[in-house]
Amino acid sequence: MTHAVMPSFSLPGTSIGTEEAERYLAARSRGASRAQAGRELLACGVNEGYPKALEGMLETAVKRGKALFARAADPRLYELAWIEAVCGAAARPLFRLNRYALAHGVNALCFCRCTILLFGRTGAGGRVSHKQGSAPGFRPPVDFW
Repeated sequence: MTHAVMPSFSLPGTSIGTEEAERYLAARSRGASRAQAGRELLACGVNEGYPKALEGMLETAVKRGKALFARAADPRLYELAWIEAVCGAAARPLFRLNRYALAHGVNALCFCRCTILLFGRTGAGGRVSHKQGSAPGFRPPVDFW
């Protein structure tokens, strides 16, 4: 198994830092246009479509968070407002949501390439199988065969 350690200033799956992304997203949530909020990102060398993609990545992360932590906050809240309601009002919302997820047994949600969200339980010999058919306690659905 291979692991990568990402420093908190680096945003997984992006070519910019966490703080730059958070400043952009905060400006957008305050009503700034993409052009206004994205000046710093464009100065970092990203293409013009990147700010919109960044918004889409945040939307995906929050949708996953709402599905996994349905009772953590009002689901009608939008992205950063929902993160603030779950993690508390503080700086670095992306970092804080990732830390919240990890503390609750879920992989990082914000801008993470990992498709396995929930951490499995350790099986015999200290190993975890990601193959559903071989996982302990696997019960096929009714129409499996």
